Amino acid sequence: MSIDLTEYQRELLARVLQHGGVLAAPFGHPGDDSLEEALLEDIDALEAEGLITVERTRGHEAPERLSLTEAGYDALGMA
Repeated sequence: MSIDLTEYQRELLARVLQHGGVLAAPFGHPGDDSLEEALLEDIDALEAEGLITVERTRGHEAPERLSLTEAGYDALGMA
């Protein structure tokens, strides 16, 4: 893997795994969570590395659904 995952990125991948490999929004407390910006950055980074796929609502940037990819399962040692 080309990046070292942060503890929070691993936690986010694990949360997706706990939901059967697909996690629907909200992923925290959108709009009220002071960590929302960091969460969105982590989602973007994981998507860029191919560890998750992100579905977004048409016309919106906000992620609606996260799905683990094969690489995401591998990153969690689930190969």
